[in-house]
Amino acid sequence: MKSIRPVLLAFLLLVLICPAVVTAQQPEREAVIMADGCSAFIVNGNLLVTAKHCEHPEQINVTIQDRSVIATRAFSSQSEDGPVVFRLQGGPYPSLPVSDHAPKIGDPIYSLGYPGGHWARIEGEIIGGNGVDLNYTNHRVATGNSGGPLLNAQGEVIGIALHVDSNIAVHQSGFAGWKVTTDAIANASGRKTAAPAGKSEVVVFSSPRCGPCRELKRDYTAGHFDEYDFRFVMYENGRWSDPDVYKEFWDTAQPKGDLTFPTIWVRGTPHYKVGYDARRRGGLLGWIRGVFKMLIGGLIGERKQPELPGPAPPQPKLEPAPEYQPLPEIESDSATKSNIENLVADLKELKSEALQTKADLEQFKEAGVIGRIKGIAVLKSDKKELMTKVEAVQNGVQTLKTEFQGNPVQMLWGLFGLVSGLVQRRFLGEGA
Repeated sequence: MKSIRPVLLAFLLLVLICPAVVTAQQPEREAVIMADGCSAFIVNGNLLVTAKHCEHPEQINVTIQDRSVIATRAFSSQSEDGPVVFRLQGGPYPSLPVSDHAPKIGDPIYSLGYPGGHWARIEGEIIGGNGVDLNYTNHRVATGNSGGPLLNAQGEVIGIALHVDSNIAVHQSGFAGWKVTTDAIANASGRKTAAPAGKSEVVVFSSPRCGPCRELKRDYTAGHFDEYDFRFVMYENGRWSDPDVYKEFWDTAQPKGDLTFPTIWVRGTPHYKVGYDARRRGGLLGWIRGVFKMLIGGLIGERKQPELPGPAPPQPKLEPAPEYQPLPEIESDSATKSNIENLVADLKELKSEALQTKADLEQFKEAGVIGRIKGIAVLKSDKKELMTKVEAVQNGVQTLKTEFQGNPVQMLWGLFGLVSGLVQRRFLGEGA
C-alpha cells in the first residue's frame, strides 16, 4: 500500500499541473493563427500582424476561435519585406502583449507559428541584427512560419518571422526588428509612433588625442551626416565612456587586434571601418548607406545571410591611439577592379536603355495620334530609366576619380580623367 502512495501523489500533481500549463499556453495558441499559408498574430484586441512577402490582398478571411472574421489591411511596410497589419472586424480577440524595448544579443527567445500547417514553438536566442530593422536568431523557422511572432522570455512580441538561411546546415533565421514591428502596430492603431522616431545609429570609438576623430565630430556637428545618429564612445585613462557599447561591438563585429581610432561601426552589424579624412566624407557616407541598404535588402525571402560571429575572445588591452596625420584611404586592387567592373556594367545598361529609348522615339514618330498619346507614357518611363542609369554611371565615375586621386602613377590618373570626360560629354551632356 505504501508503494502505491507516491504514484497516487504524482498522478494528483500531474492532474493539477497540466490544466495550469494548458491554460497558460491557451492565449498564445488562440492569438496566433494561420492566414493563407502563412502565420499571423493578434495584438491590441483587433489588429492582425503578418509579413509582407505573404502577399495577402487588401481584405482576407481568417478563422479565430472557430469563427470566420474579415480582416482589412490597415498598414503595409514600405520596404521589400516587413510588417503588414490588418484590422479585424469585431473583437476584442485573444492578443499577445508587445514588448516596450528591443532585445539584446544573447537574449532567450521563442517563435510561434504553423510551419507546414502544424503548430510549433521553437526556442533560441538573439545572435545578431540591430533591433531596429531586423534581428537574427540561432533557430530555424520553416515555410508557414512567415508572419508569426518572435517573443522574448516574458512572452512579449519583439519581431515577425521573415526568412531563414538557405543553407539547411545553418541555424539562423531573420525577423523584422522590434522598432519596425511596434511602429507598424502604432501606425495601424492610428496612434503616434510607439517609440521615438530615432535614426540609424553609428558608433564612433575615439580618443581625445585622435585628430581624425575631432574632424569627424566637427563634420557630424556641421550636419554632413545628419541622416544618421552618431554616438562617440571615448577611450581615456584606460577606460571606455560606455563599456557596454564597446562589449556589444566586440561581441558582434569581432575586431582583430587593438582598435585604431577612429573605428566607425554600424551598430548591430559586423560592419566597421577604420580611419577618417574630411576630404573623403562622401566615401564614409556612401559606405554607411551601403551597409543599411544591405540590411534592408536582406529582409525578403529565403536567402544566404552573412555569417555571424561566435563567442568573443578575451577583450584586448587597448592603449590610446597616438596623434597622426590623416591619410587618403587606398582601396585594395580587388575593390578598385570591382568598381571598374561596376562602371562598365552601368555603361552597358545605359547603352541598352538609350537604344531602347531611340527605338521608342522612332516608333513614336511613325505612330498616329492615338499611338503617340500611348507613346508619351512609354517615353516618360524610358526617361526615368535612362536618368537612373545616368546617375549610376556618374556615381561610378566619381568613385573612381576619388580613388585614384593622389596616385603617383600620373599616366593612370590621366587615363581615368579621359574616361571621365568622355562619359560626362557623351552621357551627361557636360562640356563641349
